[in-house]
Amino acid sequence: MPIPLLIKQALRVRERHGIGLWRQLRQAAGLRFGAPQLDPWEYYFFEVFRDSFSPGEKRRFVGWRREIALDRAANAAAAREPANDKRLFHDLMYRHGLPHARIGAVFAPDGRGALGAECLHDTTGVARYLRNPDRYPLLIKPARGARGRNIVALRGWLESGDRLMTTAGQPIALTQFTDGLGRNRTGNFVLQEMLRPHPSTQEICGDRLTTARIIVTVAEKVPTILSAVWRVPTGTNVTDNFDCGRTGNIAAGIEPLTGRIERVVRGAGWQTFSLTHHPDTGRAFTGLQLPDWESMRQLCLDGARLLPGLRLQHWDIAVTDRGPVAIECNVAGGMRTHQLVQRRGIYDAPLRAISGA
Repeated sequence: MPIPLLIKQALRVRERHGIGLWRQLRQAAGLRFGAPQLDPWEYYFFEVFRDSFSPGEKRRFVGWRREIALDRAANAAAAREPANDKRLFHDLMYRHGLPHARIGAVFAPDGRGALGAECLHDTTGVARYLRNPDRYPLLIKPARGARGRNIVALRGWLESGDRLMTTAGQPIALTQFTDGLGRNRTGNFVLQEMLRPHPSTQEICGDRLTTARIIVTVAEKVPTILSAVWRVPTGTNVTDNFDCGRTGNIAAGIEPLTGRIERVVRGAGWQTFSLTHHPDTGRAFTGLQLPDWESMRQLCLDGARLLPGLRLQHWDIAVTDRGPVAIECNVAGGMRTHQLVQRRGIYDAPLRAISGA
């Protein structure tokens, strides 16, 4: 964050919260050079300056430096591939019969396909696949992508003009699209089924898929759910990626035992504001409990046992009309969103146990 903006936030905190500049500086420096290693912008992003946090609670916040350190301490380098490559994750779920988003085909210049999926080695094969109207709707994602980037949602193929139609109603010439895939530096893409939302969430959020991002720690081979948030897309966003509020999507805390939705927010850091209704549908979030929550918890824990080399996992589980469905598992999954929504630091006993601290 630029220094002028930091100064602006410091002055804002002094005015609104009565915390002097010198006290802010001492606190921010102590958290930056102490164990939390929070950047000054994270000090303001999490609003750690609030006197409602005790000194111990302030030290439990995890910034980006601490999150990287936890990932390195908890996750073996040789065990990361199923979290990095959607094809390997799909194969793992496929072999063990766990509900997952099915891959119909893989555009794989590197020759590596996925179990039960067609392997397309060139753009001619992709064009042939996409000209079959029975394939739709579908998502096309980089096999090794993150943060919802370069994802295309397709509603169908129009024989007239040989065009694809996105779910947003935008037509794309098929050959133009496939040529773009061939030139993309990410290389390999999965062509994946488009899941349908559960009726209870569809009523509130519209015809769009939502997911729970669930953090799991694994100590002594026993997986435990540490924290969970619900992510909801808004506007024309294809995915529900929150990205610390920058996407405009919604995030909400989930009570880990019951699946009850707690604080619902939109925005980022000091510009976060609570929501009572979905901005697109106008439907209320009040009293909402995610459907099939116990099955979602169990899917997460069952999946975590298949990745024994990863002691810190971040699971994306979709809330669908056929029950919970695993989308992916990540090794670095944005602890900032959990802390921002829940207004508390996340570095408690489960994380200490896997970090060796």
